[in-house]
Amino acid sequence: MIKQLTNLRRIGRIKWLSVLLAIAGGLLFVGVSIIPAIAQTQGDLTIDFATTQPGVQSMSGFLYGVEQDEPPDHLIEPLQPRLWRTSRLNLYPRLTGFGATFQLLLSDTWGYGRPRGWPYDDYTRWENHVRNLAREHKGKKMLWDIWNEPDLRDPFWHGTRQQFFETYKRAYRVLREELGPDVIIGGPSITKYDKGFLTAFLNYCRDNNLEVNSLSWHELNDQTINAIAPHIRDANQSFRQNPAYRSLKIQRLDVNEIIGPTAQYRPAENLAYLYYTEQGGASAAAKACWEPKGGGPNNCFNKSLDGLVQPGPFAPRAVWWVYKAYSDGFSTRVRTQGNNPRVIGLASQSNGQNQAQVLFGYFEQGPSARQATVTLTLRNLQQLGLGQPGQPLNLTISRIPDSGEAVVKDLAIVKRQQITVTNQIVRLTVPNIRIHEAYILTIG
Repeated sequence: MIKQLTNLRRIGRIKWLSVLLAIAGGLLFVGVSIIPAIAQTQGDLTIDFATTQPGVQSMSGFLYGVEQDEPPDHLIEPLQPRLWRTSRLNLYPRLTGFGATFQLLLSDTWGYGRPRGWPYDDYTRWENHVRNLAREHKGKKMLWDIWNEPDLRDPFWHGTRQQFFETYKRAYRVLREELGPDVIIGGPSITKYDKGFLTAFLNYCRDNNLEVNSLSWHELNDQTINAIAPHIRDANQSFRQNPAYRSLKIQRLDVNEIIGPTAQYRPAENLAYLYYTEQGGASAAAKACWEPKGGGPNNCFNKSLDGLVQPGPFAPRAVWWVYKAYSDGFSTRVRTQGNNPRVIGLASQSNGQNQAQVLFGYFEQGPSARQATVTLTLRNLQQLGLGQPGQPLNLTISRIPDSGEAVVKDLAIVKRQQITVTNQIVRLTVPNIRIHEAYILTIG
């Protein structure tokens, strides 16, 4: 089954990649003759260390990416994963041990056309499969994700939309019967935020007395990253908070695959996905996995943690450092405001080492300058209680390079500075930030 999943996910990702590239190529073709090259851009980030952001949910999460012992724990624990989407039930103890919510990808336990056929070929057989799994794993606390990308005909769904709805209904009723009223069941885990599909799905569920406790979809278009937050807010308003759908008992909005193929190794783009998904108010997210640049097994199945680490020697790549810094700071998030949607930042009162932190970067979205100058305005540093009164604070900026699959064992420090805080505002200008790169400012 795993070999089949590897091949199917490769086919599915290639086909989905071709769609994304066609969209991006069309945009570039239209823009070639009318948009001049942009050499430099400017972005301002204002951080108020006195204004906390309570209730922030971490978007650190993964799709497959590991085996029983690899990658080693010391490369996973610092990332503090909150969601793990997989069909590998034998990994349940390890993944939940990291603090992650286990999301069972039910369709991967069944297969896509072979060897069992499709659920609509024999609904009774599908129900029996779901029932057997539910009984075998009744004691495990997990989210049940019924089917993967039913809007992508090849390879994940060959039936009609109505047949998918029926497939969900059959699985839902079995799970509710076997596991009771508290088990979290969800979907439809479609390839993008398609409001028409979601509306039709939820209307069907409402009309058939079904629940959708976890409403899920994927965000994989690297050219529309900043649309993610509006999508989540729209889903919250249109569905989760809409009295018309109260009977569905929607508890969660899970973007259970984020980050497309072009962005998979780019630090700033990874940060942008985390930023906009968090800002939208999603319950959780999981990093998607794609083909390595040189070919070989999909990053879902080569023990690379979805591409964050090098397989084999198990050493971190640049994007691993983005996830680490993101996870270091999410529990003490403070307000950050910016004036350029491509220049994004997430700030925290503490990174766990008694240092305030700002994680920021400059990512590509349409025609973009190759570099940016970023001005950081730091407010209310005195309220952090760092150091002794009257003593200087140490500011350190480290660069997370756009280095693809290369190993990055340590981050290069690009600036060190001591400041004495004499008022409530400190301004710091960071010039020549390269597109796709991210930076970490620590204050302590």
